[in-house]
Amino acid sequence: MRKEIKLAGFGGQGIILMGIVLAKAAGYYEGQEIAQTQSYGPEARGGACRAEVVISDGPIDYIKTLDPDIFVAMSQLAFDRYVHDMNPDTTKVFVDETLVVNLPDNFRFLYRIPATGLAEKKCHNRMVANTVMLTVMVEMTNVVSIDALRSAISEQFDPKLRDLNLGALEMALDYCKEKGSNR
Repeated sequence: MRKEIKLAGFGGQGIILMGIVLAKAAGYYEGQEIAQTQSYGPEARGGACRAEVVISDGPIDYIKTLDPDIFVAMSQLAFDRYVHDMNPDTTKVFVDETLVVNLPDNFRFLYRIPATGLAEKKCHNRMVANTVMLTVMVEMTNVVSIDALRSAISEQFDPKLRDLNLGALEMALDYCKEKGSNR
């Protein structure tokens, strides 16, 4: 089965890193076929960026998302730019409610996650908002296992950032339990 995930935000939020970690979790740790693409504006930090991940149990014939199953928006600009590509009846949309406030009411599966707020308040570092959002999305969709995500994070980061990101993962899981957002 093919799963398509589009991640979007602005440069400096770790959007492309989210795509890499998700692809690594699916490909290396779960043995799935994966394709990961990325795009960012010439402004780099602060400019628009997106990452797309296609996960499949069979060969992938097209590496881009056509009809995303999951859309993660970490900025209002990213949400506004890509929301029109989403199916309001089937796409699971995750937004960082700290930064995305103008939302339509026509999405069947719309999840407002205070990723940046949680990262600042609980981890004292807004740079892990991407890990918070990725963890919540994975926990709620089961697109990969939490164990695979944990392993990918452990491998991706050097020791100093590894502990910070693994702490953000655990905090995000606690948030899901508190909210009753289990799969």
